[in-house]
Amino acid sequence: MTHETLTGRDPAGRAASWLVEPLDAGRVKTADGATLVLRSLPPDAGPVDLATAEVLLDNEIRALTRLHTRYLRPLPELPRIVGYDFDSAHPFLLLEPPIGKCVDGGLRTLLIDERRRFMIGLFRALAQLAAVDLVHGSVGLSTLCWDGATTQLVDLEHAAGTGETPRLSRNGAVAHPGHDVRAAGRVVYELFTGKHVALGDTPDLASQPEVLASLLRGVFDQDPRLRPTALQMLERLNDRDPLPRPVDVTSAMRPGYDRFDELRPPKLTEKPVLQPTVSRPAAVTPKPKQVPLAPLAIVVFLVVAAIAILVAVI
Repeated sequence: MTHETLTGRDPAGRAASWLVEPLDAGRVKTADGATLVLRSLPPDAGPVDLATAEVLLDNEIRALTRLHTRYLRPLPELPRIVGYDFDSAHPFLLLEPPIGKCVDGGLRTLLIDERRRFMIGLFRALAQLAAVDLVHGSVGLSTLCWDGATTQLVDLEHAAGTGETPRLSRNGAVAHPGHDVRAAGRVVYELFTGKHVALGDTPDLASQPEVLASLLRGVFDQDPRLRPTALQMLERLNDRDPLPRPVDVTSAMRPGYDRFDELRPPKLTEKPVLQPTVSRPAAVTPKPKQVPLAPLAIVVFLVVAAIAILVAVI
């Protein structure tokens, strides 16, 4: 059997390599005996199909690395990434195999308790995606696996960030968690009734049993903002198991920020350069004019003498 070395990065972004041998379409076996799913680009695709395949592969890598970064432990309801490479001529993605089997066409045999556990796993997957601002974008029977105890939502090729426009979107609509909830509602409706619901159709809940109508109340509202969230759907299903809390990126980075501030040399404070100023002469207040006293005394003496002579003549 021919072995091949895949060189890329582990989920944390560190350089890594895997010695693998092909098993069948999309699966490989590593040197230590583990079976993994291998996604790569189709070898004989035309330019348009190749460009689409690159976008789908990139979408899944982005979504799975975000899940790995934001959750401290693997999530049983979502796929687990092993490694990837998207910086070479032959990009790839390595995944752990999905649990159980794809449920496409095989849900009608589930018992009542199994149906409830299946739906809980479905909406737990959606709640965990929404908690890290991810929208799956293609929830359906073909993207769900079931092992008898746990539901796993796979194939994140169409995933996009909440509020982003998916790169392969045809109508320009932004990704919203409510889109996933509606798609999951279609799955639940088919699970209960066996009737297929087309992508844009709204099933008639009034004609269904109260338990189903109550569960799916508001799920098919035209406005995704008015649909119940995945968390609210879990409340309706009476799921009491707590969901894992994603890592707060800001809090997680805070120690690094603080350490950087400690190691960074303090920035010297430069003293401001004062501009030279030209001194101005002080303003001189004019003094009141003084009248000379000597001429004034002579004038007074002459006036008095004139008055005296005048009096003597009279």
